Amino acid sequence: MRSRVMQVLVGSVCLMLWVGFVHAQSAKPLAGVKTVQVDPTVVPHADKVKEEQAPNQVADSLRNALKDANFEIGEAPIRAHIVLDEFTSGNTAKRFMVGFGAGRSTVDCQLVIQDAAGKELVNRRIRVRGNLIFSPYQGNNTQRRQAVTSFEQRLIEEIEKLK
Repeated sequence: MRSRVMQVLVGSVCLMLWVGFVHAQSAKPLAGVKTVQVDPTVVPHADKVKEEQAPNQVADSLRNALKDANFEIGEAPIRAHIVLDEFTSGNTAKRFMVGFGAGRSTVDCQLVIQDAAGKELVNRRIRVRGNLIFSPYQGNNTQRRQAVTSFEQRLIEEIEKLK
């Protein structure tokens, strides 16, 4: 009876350690990774991406964020890409006439990180909008730059959490 209790106890401890190890590994999928491959941006709904250069722009932002987080970019078993759900420069007329945040630029996407087999390790939603300060008087290019800069900063923050 006593040996059976010991077996169950030891088995339970081993199971808890294994679950903790697996959870720690999945919580930090970029731990120990030196190089990340950046794949092309995926655009599931082209009608919500108002800028032609948007897929390339967010892929460049992802590369910059990875470099800022001290990763090398190149062929690697860990791959990252952006699924771009919405990208707009905003609308000056809406910002001026309506106000209250209407017409601001938007970048709405998911950061996806996969292993060599294509298994999804991370899928984080990121949504940023242009600045509200003096926004009725800002042009669409200024609004877009603000959103892209905020987007890149959020990417860096999310990537740092995964290390």
